[in-house]
Amino acid sequence: MFNLRAPERRSPYPTWMHKMVNIVNQGIMPGMMGGQGQLALNQLLVTMDGIDNPPFFRRFFTNRINTFLDSIYIVPRRVGRVGLRLPKPRPLGAQIYFIGATNVPFERLDPALTRPGRMGRHVWFRTPTKDDRKDIFELYLGKVAHAPDLDSPERRDEIARITNGYSPAMIEQICSMALTNAHHEGQTAFTWQHLVDAMTVIESGTAIGVKYTPRETRAVAIHEAGHATTAHAYRPEIESSRLSIRMRGGSLGHHQFFDREERFSSWQSEEAGDLIHTVGSMAAEHVFYGENSVGVSGDLGQATARAATMVGVWGMAPKPLDLDGYDDEAREKIEKRLQTIGMRLMNRTRGSADFHADPVASVLQDRYKTQVAAQFLGQAFVTAYVFVLHNKDKVGQVASAVEEKKEIFGDDLNRLLDSVGLEKPAIDWTKEETWPRM
Repeated sequence: MFNLRAPERRSPYPTWMHKMVNIVNQGIMPGMMGGQGQLALNQLLVTMDGIDNPPFFRRFFTNRINTFLDSIYIVPRRVGRVGLRLPKPRPLGAQIYFIGATNVPFERLDPALTRPGRMGRHVWFRTPTKDDRKDIFELYLGKVAHAPDLDSPERRDEIARITNGYSPAMIEQICSMALTNAHHEGQTAFTWQHLVDAMTVIESGTAIGVKYTPRETRAVAIHEAGHATTAHAYRPEIESSRLSIRMRGGSLGHHQFFDREERFSSWQSEEAGDLIHTVGSMAAEHVFYGENSVGVSGDLGQATARAATMVGVWGMAPKPLDLDGYDDEAREKIEKRLQTIGMRLMNRTRGSADFHADPVASVLQDRYKTQVAAQFLGQAFVTAYVFVLHNKDKVGQVASAVEEKKEIFGDDLNRLLDSVGLEKPAIDWTKEETWPRM
């Protein structure tokens, strides 16, 4: 009964946006409102095709008058060249545009709707650039009470950098959420800390109020420091924005980063750096504890997918190792050892052999591709291991800092990573101490 009496909630979006949602009918099972979507599409297409017809009442009255004149048999249809019937009504001269908007993938829209002659012109809206985000923050921060230090050019630049990929709606939400948090604490204006806390909630979820044991706190800090330090050394194209050991969304901690510049492609060397960054957490655990925790499952799944994609989709292969002075037998032995480590790290929980359904699992069905992907993984892990081992005290300093503060943001994090003086060591693949005990 309540459902019958309760009024329908009004949406802030225009009505035409609601109708466009029903048009996205491809790929939807019939039991998931797919039938209604098809009906809505058909009705829209009929309306679009009939827009050139004359108005209904003009057609109605013209037809009735001409029928009446025909039925009385008095007025002839024409006298000479002069017609004695009302002319056929013409369409209105108004220019009518059909405009729709959707945030679903374009390929899921019905081709009957997007073909030339209907909605044939397509416009994609991108997320704001850094300068755009500065302007948007200027707009929203001007509407809410905030600390004066947020108006400094340095702070505004930092805010614009660490919000890479944010939409205008997300920027508005973090400003609103930051002010709400400030009011909750009895303050009339929000500070930098309120703003970054709101960003963290938007990106990673609300922090869960759990307390780690001292040993677990240190282990999580080491894990995340492994990510941050390897990224700082081997991924110059990115910038760290947050290092946290607070539980959010089922994760004990996280390392957040963003691209320094907006790019749409990458090179093999950059993808290899991404692998080192991903397995850097497990390498740090092996350096400090001699074993790894269960917290590396997500990292290994991501690294496996990356390596398989590099091999099976992008046609990449590991570069030859620098082994001057050693014969092919020694090189083959080292590569075999890297493959063995990579096979141990590889996540093999995906069982599909259908490339389109699961391209990663399909690639790993091929024995040769699996060996090459394993070599990518093994080489990345050994590189990360040697790096953390060489910089063990410095990685420990980063871990201690995040252990104390729980979360470090923006420029504070980058100044910390710069201050410890991380070094990329040369790797001698022939020395036994280079290899982790696994």
